[in-house]
Amino acid sequence: MSAGPPVLLTFAPMVDSELSRLVLGHHGVAYQERDHLFGWVSLLTLFRGGYGRIPLLHGGGFRATGPLKIAARLDAAAPADRRLIPANGPLAAQVGADTDRFNGQLAIDVATFAYFHLLPERELMTQVFQAPLPPREARIMPHVYRPTRLLFRLLLRLGPERAAAARTRIVRTFSDVDQRLATGRDVLAGERLTLADLSLMASTAPILLPEGYGAVMPPPERLPAPLRTLRDELLGTVTAAWVQHRYRALRPP
Repeated sequence: MSAGPPVLLTFAPMVDSELSRLVLGHHGVAYQERDHLFGWVSLLTLFRGGYGRIPLLHGGGFRATGPLKIAARLDAAAPADRRLIPANGPLAAQVGADTDRFNGQLAIDVATFAYFHLLPERELMTQVFQAPLPPREARIMPHVYRPTRLLFRLLLRLGPERAAAARTRIVRTFSDVDQRLATGRDVLAGERLTLADLSLMASTAPILLPEGYGAVMPPPERLPAPLRTLRDELLGTVTAAWVQHRYRALRPP
């Protein structure tokens, strides 16, 4: 990389935005994060050589869209013991399956359950969305909250049945991971940190709110009751303790 740190274009609360932060942190890459209004940031990626998906890392001789491509690009220049994506064999298959599950279904379930309960809290969520925005966009946010909420409802197909099903799958996933970590393993697979570990961290962070989480969220006491109840239930799990341990290791207080 050259000519200064690259820029990470994000919609800050997205799981993919947090996973990209974790990947960059693991590889020790300095960067500038620029958060924008949902929808508008997708257009900005087009102007910067992306294709509408976020996050986009660009500049400093670098361009990659999404955390998986960012990880692959950084792995290519990293020593073998720092790579997040195993090259081949059974470990590669396990890490790939875990990453697909945690950055796929689990991430969708967390977004579905969280946004179903958070979006009706207009005043609270306006503040959350405003916090990382540039001043001009922060002033606009209250005026575009309703269409933003509608867009989320359409994209995630939010409704009580989907939210309830998402909650069930979240609890099941925590139970599955608890069994894998019950022996005191420090990582999910193999002997070192992989993209699977970071994917689990990023996907669970919006509910667990671990110390070091890179997105703005309401404090636990201001969460809607269903979210607060789920968080309290999950905090007693092996998985939750592991996530906080990994966050502290990667982002010391």
